[in-house]
Amino acid sequence: MDNVLPKIALVFPGVGSQHTMMVKSFYDNSEAVRNTFEEASEILKINLKEICFSTDLKDELNKIEISQEALLVASLAIYRTFETEFGFLPHYCLGHSLGEYSALCASGIINFSDAVEIVKQRGRIIKEAISSCDGTMMWVINLDSNIVEETCIENSGDSDRVYISAYDTPTQCSISGNNRSMLKVAQELEKKGAIVFPLKMSGPFHSPLMHRAAEEMKSVLRQFKFNAPRFPVISNYNALPYTDENSVVENLSRQLESPIRWTQSISYLVDAGVRIAIEIGPKDVLKFLIKKNTSLIEAFSFNEFTQIGQLRDSVVIGKEQALELLARCLKIAISTKNCNHDINTYQKDVVIPYKEIEALYLELREKNLYPDKEQVFRAVEMVASVLEAKRAPIDLRRKKLDQIFQNKILKI
Repeated sequence: MDNVLPKIALVFPGVGSQHTMMVKSFYDNSEAVRNTFEEASEILKINLKEICFSTDLKDELNKIEISQEALLVASLAIYRTFETEFGFLPHYCLGHSLGEYSALCASGIINFSDAVEIVKQRGRIIKEAISSCDGTMMWVINLDSNIVEETCIENSGDSDRVYISAYDTPTQCSISGNNRSMLKVAQELEKKGAIVFPLKMSGPFHSPLMHRAAEEMKSVLRQFKFNAPRFPVISNYNALPYTDENSVVENLSRQLESPIRWTQSISYLVDAGVRIAIEIGPKDVLKFLIKKNTSLIEAFSFNEFTQIGQLRDSVVIGKEQALELLARCLKIAISTKNCNHDINTYQKDVVIPYKEIEALYLELREKNLYPDKEQVFRAVEMVASVLEAKRAPIDLRRKKLDQIFQNKILKI
């Protein structure tokens, strides 16, 4: 059954997604969110509510160190709402750059209070790194990442390399390096058809130029205790799940000096059977990036409290929809072409199992009852066995089984 049920991933955004009034609707409607802000504000010794919701403090919110703290807390406040309202855990989660800290906290690997303190230290380290090095970051779109990488190598010297710092989609990436080399590479990329955007208030993040900052980050991380995950988290550093709590120090410190492997991470999710992704945090940048990477994952955003009902309808099969799911199973089983002309086998492996589920469906409908999880699974198993008995091609079986759940999570 595990290979039939669609899997869901949660994704958490990085710096750049913060904005004034983010999560205000959650704050107004949830005591848990208000408590989250209060707890973080006490740790940070700042008024996060005022910084996030006051238009007069926009510049304060966008400071490199404050933006990280605010975005972490905002994303985790939304996650706490998600967990309360939806009542199930994802199969995987991951974050983009800073968002990886949100993902690790959501999974339980990092305690909330520790995550806030660690991100505070990360902001300090990054701020100091920016002030002491001659480097920046640019966003490159409309050009294959392989060509971007070749161009970076061709136009870099031994001491002034330009590096790809984030692989976001096959034709969208970020580059980092010192200012002079970056200008030269940007001009060459534009000649090849790329559109290049300098990123404001940025340093040469996720590149070897951040090595000293990465070593300092490692020292900070070693001061904290980490836990086993409640669900797997995909690392930006190697696009693989964290192996255990001991890998946190290595992965998060390396993240500062290594490219974000977002495209690779999405490929991992696809191969693992993930078909639904929900962005937990302000804006919808990652939803956009997922859609650019694959058509096999349906991506959603959860950044307003009013989206709860719509999101539930989009991603959850509840008990009210379970009878319709049984009807779908019957329709798929009966409508699939039969390629097995052995009458005895057809009777035993197709007709009898089908009739059993049909009788169950009619009984439930007549009594105005909903099927339970065990009955739903029986119906799905009937479809799988009927498709096999009809000798349907493997690809067709997979397609038909996917149609049962329609990229939704069963919660009954």
